[in-house]
Amino acid sequence: MLMIAPAAAQVVGTPGAPSAFGLPQGVVAGSLSGSYQNRSRGGEQPTRYDASTSLMVGLGNPVDGIGFQLGTNITSFRNFGASGYFTVGVHKVFQTSEQGVYSVAANLDYLAPWGDSRENKPSGNLLLSYMTGFGPRLGLVTLGVANNTRFDRRPVGVFGLGVGISDESSISFAQLGRRSTIGLTTAPAALRGASLSVGLSRDWSSRTNLLTVDIGHSFNIRRQ
Repeated sequence: MLMIAPAAAQVVGTPGAPSAFGLPQGVVAGSLSGSYQNRSRGGEQPTRYDASTSLMVGLGNPVDGIGFQLGTNITSFRNFGASGYFTVGVHKVFQTSEQGVYSVAANLDYLAPWGDSRENKPSGNLLLSYMTGFGPRLGLVTLGVANNTRFDRRPVGVFGLGVGISDESSISFAQLGRRSTIGLTTAPAALRGASLSVGLSRDWSSRTNLLTVDIGHSFNIRRQ
């Protein structure tokens, strides 16, 4: 999940692990994700390409009150629109000192699923994130637990660490259960406000490698 900090004009994200920082009120965010999966030698599944898309909207004030996030996900482009689900989340931001900002969040996925997504029952995550400075750059740390990453809904641990390497880019490491991800997040001026993240993952239990590319853009729909 991507997090942009406008006040510091820096970008920091953790592909492969969600963040507790949600969308502020009146912001709509859309993303398009493409993936390439290859099972290691000795596996049974073939190489697979796919893509998904999501649209989210932020409601409420997470600083003075509680923030809410509503959205929908189309899970595959192989038969576009034939499979998907809705998601809802709540988040709260705490400014404890000048050193950093905390956020806590609870998210629920696979609500009113259709198509192939009906195989997944409602499940979600609980997250705690902390954003602070690492020298002149921003850093983002996330800890939590999730049961929306497996068909059996068994809970797994969530860890994400992203550190800025410039005002426009950050590198990261994430651990989601037994899946490890190294990532790059960037928002260069050439993308005109859009952000790009790339994650290379290894699932140690299934011996599966996964390359994911995500491009997203957010818009403030509130009247100024």
